Amino acid sequence: MPADSNVPLKGFEDAEAALKRVEPEALALREEQFSAMNLDVVGATSIILGVLDRILPFRERIAKLPEFDIRNVDCLEDRARAAWYAFTVNLPEPEPKDFQQMFEECKVLRATLLTWAEPLVFAGQFERASVDKIKEGSGNKDIPSDVVALVALYRSKWDAIQNMCGVTEEQLDRGATIAPIVFATLARRENKLSSSQSEGSQRVRRFWTLADRSYDQCQRALQYLQWGEDSARTILPSLRRNASTRGGPREEVPTDTPVPAPPAPPAGPVVGGGSDPFVRN
Repeated sequence: MPADSNVPLKGFEDAEAALKRVEPEALALREEQFSAMNLDVVGATSIILGVLDRILPFRERIAKLPEFDIRNVDCLEDRARAAWYAFTVNLPEPEPKDFQQMFEECKVLRATLLTWAEPLVFAGQFERASVDKIKEGSGNKDIPSDVVALVALYRSKWDAIQNMCGVTEEQLDRGATIAPIVFATLARRENKLSSSQSEGSQRVRRFWTLADRSYDQCQRALQYLQWGEDSARTILPSLRRNASTRGGPREEVPTDTPVPAPPAPPAGPVVGGGSDPFVRN
């Protein structure tokens, strides 16, 4: 199930907020610009989010490349999170038969984890602000979202606190398993009220296109800077098993500039030169 993935999300609320930030860009895309979805969106966004730290050391050099839109670096995390969230809440999934039981279990887990968080705040293990922020939500979706956040909080200090509280590792594992399922089910219920299945599929493609195109541009930038070296593909691996079959976006998105092979780098720092290898949005 998509929501039960290992995507390194800070929390569902962060992903939803990311979607809202990039939504105007996604809605502005034309259908002929959409990327092909010939891959696992959850797996692809996991790769993108997992290599973000590898891109940042190159940011200043990338920013100096001609015609490169630095938003492809700066907004990549938001676009990847938005694509994951759109996929999770828009594509149809069978509702778990034991959904209500899992929802009630989330309520109990949330109460238990919040109860033990208080003495851990007093002991200096948790920050008061972090716990108070989790308590702010009051809607149904906030319950599983809070469980996800609390599990992450406990796991971040688990070695130090496991003998200081009445929370078990089994409870954390259970919360990590059922909370994403409950959240995704509630989100799909909401989404069904406002869009059809076909609209949902198109919405997923819009947000996926933003993430896919940004990552592709970052790959091109790194290949340009690392021309002649084998490290570029290691730093930013392909999102598709066969990169030559990516389809859609590179053929469908018009550009005024041809995409030539980068020239051999001159002596000294490379900050671009010759024809630029980037798609103009």
